[in-house]
Amino acid sequence: MFMLNEIVEHKRLEVEEKKRNSPLSDLQGKLRDARPVRDFYSALKAPGISLIAEIKKKSPSKGEFPNRLAAAELARLYSQNGARAISVLADEKYFGGGAHVVERVANDPSVHIPVMYKEFIIDPYQIYEARSIGADAVLLIVRSIGDTSLLTEMIATAQDLGMDALVECFTAEEAAEAVIAKARIIGINNRDLQSFDVDLRRSEDIRSIIPDTALTVSESGLATAADAVEAERRGFDAILVGEALLKSNDITQQVRAFAGLEVSQHLKS
Repeated sequence: MFMLNEIVEHKRLEVEEKKRNSPLSDLQGKLRDARPVRDFYSALKAPGISLIAEIKKKSPSKGEFPNRLAAAELARLYSQNGARAISVLADEKYFGGGAHVVERVANDPSVHIPVMYKEFIIDPYQIYEARSIGADAVLLIVRSIGDTSLLTEMIATAQDLGMDALVECFTAEEAAEAVIAKARIIGINNRDLQSFDVDLRRSEDIRSIIPDTALTVSESGLATAADAVEAERRGFDAILVGEALLKSNDITQQVRAFAGLEVSQHLKS
């Protein structure tokens, strides 16, 4: 079975169990106590390339990452060194995260930038969970959802809760679906979650069909600060980077490099 299919099948069982243990009404009751939403869209729209820095323990293709910093400590480091948003894996089985990890990061008093609940969302229930624990945005993968009307509903649900949705696609057809569903932030993944092959040309080819009214994010496979510069040259508003940060011997320096702070300081000197 392809990896994405396996993850989604497991997610269906996981969500059903969550619903039994914590009904939607319980999550809706928690919404009033959630911290105010931070503006994910504006963070990505700021001048220059915006870095969404990712927190995860492992991945199916790369195994466990060498980083040993706790999630909240890593988030503070990201927040203080130029990242404009943070992506936190909410999947536990395959990526070593969890809703509790998102909640810890989203509510840390030293983290002041938007936090995205990154999960394989297949049910609106998960969007309510994201907001109830303090997340400012959710990831919606077109291929995981598999239905344009449901995708439209999920984007609307996120917006009704004050959040933004980063809608991720792998093909031109999926990007077209995202546009039809009224996505205003569209991510193009350079790593195909079926095969886990990486192709950096994917972003440029697909971006050409996305209207300028949507913000665009280049995701996965960006290995160096030069890739960030190239993504900006190609017209992207933001990049999502995880592995290159989490495998670095100097995460602080790597974050600053991807965020363009090193270049900015050089130009000022």
